[in-house]
Amino acid sequence: SQKNHLDHASIEKRFKSFNNAEFNLVQLSTDYIAQGVTIPFKELTALKNKVAALLNDNVPVLAEVELPKLSRSPKVDNSTKLSLLICDESDIELGDITDADIYFKLPDAYKRGCTKYVSFLQENPRLIPWFPSVLIGKDYDVAVNILEQVKPKLIVTNNTGIANRAFELGIEWIAGPFLNTTNSYALLAMKESFDCRGAFISNEINRPQMKSIARPDNFKLFYSIYHPILLMTSRQCFFQQSVGCEKPRIDNGCMLSCDKSTSITNLKGIDFSIDKQKAGYPSIYNDEQFLNTEIIRDLSSLYDSFMIDLTNIGAGDKESPDKVMLIKQFEQLLNNDNRAPVSYSNALSIKQSDAQDKLNSLVPDSTNVQYHNGL
Repeated sequence: SQKNHLDHASIEKRFKSFNNAEFNLVQLSTDYIAQGVTIPFKELTALKNKVAALLNDNVPVLAEVELPKLSRSPKVDNSTKLSLLICDESDIELGDITDADIYFKLPDAYKRGCTKYVSFLQENPRLIPWFPSVLIGKDYDVAVNILEQVKPKLIVTNNTGIANRAFELGIEWIAGPFLNTTNSYALLAMKESFDCRGAFISNEINRPQMKSIARPDNFKLFYSIYHPILLMTSRQCFFQQSVGCEKPRIDNGCMLSCDKSTSITNLKGIDFSIDKQKAGYPSIYNDEQFLNTEIIRDLSSLYDSFMIDLTNIGAGDKESPDKVMLIKQFEQLLNNDNRAPVSYSNALSIKQSDAQDKLNSLVPDSTNVQYHNGL
């Protein structure tokens, strides 16, 4: 037929992909092709593949692999729980007012041979150990020793070395938010390769992107709805060039003993918080807290637990909201009076709307813009 004739337009359509970042298709000459010549599309594709191989040092270009569509497994429990992250030992008392899961954030650094947290976690079995993302040298060794000595039933880890050791010890583990998990295949790989039991989904993706995630079988999904927005973590001191420090330079004692926080303003008038906890790395945080209450209405059917960060890290010199009040309002927001799964189509109850308003007043400087922008 006329549409199968080999002409300049049909050849250009097939070979225009060679005009890319690596090559420039300067000229395509079809002057010597007789009028009315036809060729099967299969042969034309074979010619294109030969050209691609020649341009690839005579190595054939492999065809695109289409990944199989993943099955979506339902939640084991229809309810969505609240969980808390703490780092202060005095905050253990918060467990008296809530039945939420409590994660205890372990430090980034330790004295060599430190066993303090072994006995502490053994004495408080309700606490779920939360391992940080950066563990170097002796600090990693101490963290592994905590894992081996305590042998908790469940941990949350942002460090893949700790995750692998937990797998070897048969300890159930959840991938923390700093592993920045954004897709279904990452979830499946962690489950099949390292027996991961759940994961925090990245705060960088938006609602439609979250809805496309396929949950593996018998796997829990978590999301942090309230936390400071970390911008930078460093091993250098941020205080010497901002508010000053009596030490002329950072030394080995700074990591374990320094506990400071302040706020700075750049030339554009934008505020940032500088925070250094004992046994933690100096960090810079956004002046606004991440607060996403919309997701409770939108995607409670997807998540097993929503977490709130009560560590006060990243607050700078601002006063932090009352922790007991925060817990009560978040629990009220998660409590659906109709006992039906909260979804995007369901409006919040009067009590839930009231709790949402109170949270917005408790945390006036907040944002959830990334929940709408996504990647």
